[in-house]
Amino acid sequence: MQKHKKGIALLALFALTLSGCGISSNSIQEIPLSYTGSKSFEYYDVGNDRNADFLSGRASEVCIPSVMEKEEISDSSEDFYSGLYRINDRTVLQEYRVLEKIYPASTTKLLTTLVALKHCNLSESVTFSYDASHIDVYGATLCGFEEGDTVMLGDLLAAFLICSGNDAGIAIAEHVSGSVEAFVTLMNEEAHKLGAVDTHFMNPHGMHNKEHYTTPYDIYIIFNELIHYNTFLSIISMKSCVVNYVNSAGEQKQKTFESTNQFITGDVEVPEGIELIGGKTGTTYAAGCCLTLYFKDAKGNAYIAEVFHMPDYKALYQKMSELMKMVLS
Repeated sequence: MQKHKKGIALLALFALTLSGCGISSNSIQEIPLSYTGSKSFEYYDVGNDRNADFLSGRASEVCIPSVMEKEEISDSSEDFYSGLYRINDRTVLQEYRVLEKIYPASTTKLLTTLVALKHCNLSESVTFSYDASHIDVYGATLCGFEEGDTVMLGDLLAAFLICSGNDAGIAIAEHVSGSVEAFVTLMNEEAHKLGAVDTHFMNPHGMHNKEHYTTPYDIYIIFNELIHYNTFLSIISMKSCVVNYVNSAGEQKQKTFESTNQFITGDVEVPEGIELIGGKTGTTYAAGCCLTLYFKDAKGNAYIAEVFHMPDYKALYQKMSELMKMVLS
């Protein structure tokens, strides 16, 4: 009986808490919104704070999963986590351990992007510091910008999401808040405002830290917020991106970045009948292979699907394909 009461209380808490680069938004406007009270895409693209509308019926606009017991983070590579949410009618179609703690790897970059979109103008110039350009962690994915390089924020966000460069995460954090530490505080505050209360991040990029964790459901909440931004939707749909920047000597330079999403690049086939918009990948040894996607079916219904902690890319994309096919049956 005590456990039953706890479940009811937790469910009630969820209901109350959840109460550059050639980017084009022409095709994005038709994507259904999960938050029907939004004023317009343009309103949020200029960085205004959506929290002003948070208490005006927002809780009823978010998918709410079943209440499950939370467990400690598992180190077994055979364990995975997954969720499938239909945004139009706020239905959880599939959930497996979505309230358990996980290491998010580069899906962390979703929250970093959200904070940047809310607090900055995309035309602002971001200059790479020594720290941003000197990440010496073995195996870390980098955009490869050097100290003194200056990039427009909109272009840097594209490189950040498309190729998942961790150096771009440091540069964005320092630009927004002056330091990584201050930015991380802002990240966690913004996550908790959204209702992602089980998120505790330690950095803006997702490189492993034992105190850097979230839940699949929290990642869904953050991703669900991001789909209200044209800029984000445009970026995640891109196979590649060419970024123009200025180096420390004042010279015009250019870099090309390729997507890490194998559905977007065509290396893995999208199931027939699915219109893929895009998503975010993530991989570390502790987090496994991770992927969050946004897509539509032939009827125009919109979905968010997520898979975490798969042992390899083949298993990851196979599981995600299974989730996408579920909406076709």
